[in-house]
Amino acid sequence: MSQSGTTRDRALDFLKGAAIIMVVFFHNVQLNPASITDNLFMMVGNTAVPCFFLVSGALFFSRPFDLRKHIFRIVNMYTVLVCWRMIYFVFYHHLNGAATGTLREFLSYLFLFGSLNAVSTGHLWFIDAMLTVLLAAPLLRLCREYDRRLTLYTLAVLFIFNQLLADGNLLIAFLSKLIGRSVWDISGFGEINPFSLHHSNYMFYYLLGAELYERRGRISVRLSGLLCLFGLIGLDLIKYIQTGSIRWGGVHLTSGYYWCSTIVFSCGAFLLVQHLPFKRCAPLRWFASTVGGSSLGVFYLHLPLISLLTPYLFEHLAAYNGWPLNLCESLLITAVSVAVTLLCRKIPLIRRLF
Repeated sequence: MSQSGTTRDRALDFLKGAAIIMVVFFHNVQLNPASITDNLFMMVGNTAVPCFFLVSGALFFSRPFDLRKHIFRIVNMYTVLVCWRMIYFVFYHHLNGAATGTLREFLSYLFLFGSLNAVSTGHLWFIDAMLTVLLAAPLLRLCREYDRRLTLYTLAVLFIFNQLLADGNLLIAFLSKLIGRSVWDISGFGEINPFSLHHSNYMFYYLLGAELYERRGRISVRLSGLLCLFGLIGLDLIKYIQTGSIRWGGVHLTSGYYWCSTIVFSCGAFLLVQHLPFKRCAPLRWFASTVGGSSLGVFYLHLPLISLLTPYLFEHLAAYNGWPLNLCESLLITAVSVAVTLLCRKIPLIRRLF
């Protein structure tokens, strides 16, 4: 039971815990450029953020809706973001030296989603995207409750102008190389995208999470596992088309959240965790409640911890770079972040930050 008295879905919390570890893994990147296995881990890392939106959508559409509470959640998320931006400014100011910028630039950084030199906040785009989705969420819920076909229509439009357009352009570029001739670029269709928001791609995952959650009991373990396998193969193939190699090579997959293969793997992972034996396995329940329940704290804390530990520890281990070391470092960062989160939640003044 949660503090509010509602039963938590351990499968969703478990997926959040696994996803946040992959986020830390993805941002740490102490990897072997020549390794195929390391590349596979990074391909899986591309699906962590979509999994968070699937979980958030599943929870939003499966619970009673209260507009006042929803607006409070948005305001609270923005306020917490501003507080963390201030914490990051102070932290990186002492770690890297004075952050440059005028007062106007600082206020833009603090309140208007801007950036400052020497302050590492690139990962906060996730909170920006979540705020975008939450602002639209009541309208999406209205469509779903009025006529389910409107939800399917919205899903189709979002899919066409995000994943399908991205995969279509990739296929056209690949065919152009094969035949040695230029082929039309279909990205122009983006001009008529009715959801031409910067983060509209994540609205798709949010809605999809609701549909998957409703049907979770009808999908077998085998099919869920096959979805993960096919999604991973697809992502590896995209990486090969983009770079000419299936090795890590120090190159990130371009537009990793936009491919159909990302959807396939994320859906497989979302459905697969529903079959885990939480009732019989105490460690699974512990991981779900402790790590999954602390995922937001880990998200905010992990990059400052990476910045702090890299010169004192991680750089000295560079000779052993590879997925085992990177995973161990990621687990260490996650464990420290979870411990700090659980501790800070006991302090009234700052518990809302976690």
